[in-house]
Amino acid sequence: MKPDKTDLHVAPSVLMVSGDKQDHGRLRKILTATTWRLRTAETYTQALAVLQRDRPAILLCEASLPDGSWKDILSQIAAFPDVPLLIVVSGNADERLWSEVLNLGGYDVLSKPLEDEEVLRTLGLAGNRAAAGMASAF
Repeated sequence: MKPDKTDLHVAPSVLMVSGDKQDHGRLRKILTATTWRLRTAETYTQALAVLQRDRPAILLCEASLPDGSWKDILSQIAAFPDVPLLIVVSGNADERLWSEVLNLGGYDVLSKPLEDEEVLRTLGLAGNRAAAGMASAF
């Protein structure tokens, strides 16, 4: 049987959760020449609605959202059978945030503004881990 184009190995998916529409546009531009499928949400509530219909391999989540935070997202996805890897995005990415994200079960932190090479490297590593079924359960 031929793999479907929506198969994780052919077209991995990422959900970007950010109240800043410029983040969505920036990530869309970065991913243009890749096979990544991008879904977007502006709030925690919208993200939960997307997650009811679709299970992305990776979640990129702004540190704080209009109606929640990355910790709220992390607590929701922890119950999923295939837990998406969570990457926190912040304009104030520092050692404290990075340590907190990793200690609570997140995958990584990306600083803003999003830079092409760093985003592609981080998503590539996370995508390989997710495809290998190595996503850790929280």
